[in-house]
Amino acid sequence: MIDASLGRASCCGFPPGITQPFPPRPVQPLPRTEPDAIQIRLSTAQTALANGAAIPLNGVVRQIGNGLSYDPANRAVSVSEAGVYRFDWHVLAASADGAAPVIVLQSLDGQTVLGLSGVPAEAAENGALLSGTAAAALPAGSAWVLVNASGAAIGIPVAGTAPAAFAASLTVTEIG
Repeated sequence: MIDASLGRASCCGFPPGITQPFPPRPVQPLPRTEPDAIQIRLSTAQTALANGAAIPLNGVVRQIGNGLSYDPANRAVSVSEAGVYRFDWHVLAASADGAAPVIVLQSLDGQTVLGLSGVPAEAAENGALLSGTAAAALPAGSAWVLVNASGAAIGIPVAGTAPAAFAASLTVTEIG
């Protein structure tokens, strides 16, 4: 467009007297932060994990950020920042006495259950992979554990042993 009053051309809708610098300045992207995440696994076999006992995950495989932590003493993942978190767990469990293995994701104080997974007893005599997923808005300072809720003791083999090359793992990811 030509602005006859100033005797020069104006471009791109800029008012007369205001010009766009050339070349245009690049827009700086907003700083990007990765969501917090932690992955913990079980590295030792459990031959008789009692009903109501927390699964003793003991090896942090990967951790991103500092908003999640694992305390092996109480076997709990702690959330330091309020937000929405996704939990994914897998446990290879066997029961010699015919009980159907059930794994529950619950608050450390046992008052809140976020999810559970289980299989029929006949499928678990030689071991069955129990998997679960839960997502929830959680307050800062909350702590979460995987618990045997089968009503009887269960066994968890060490990774790399029969009937599968898998023992147990828990992954927690901040999603919001």
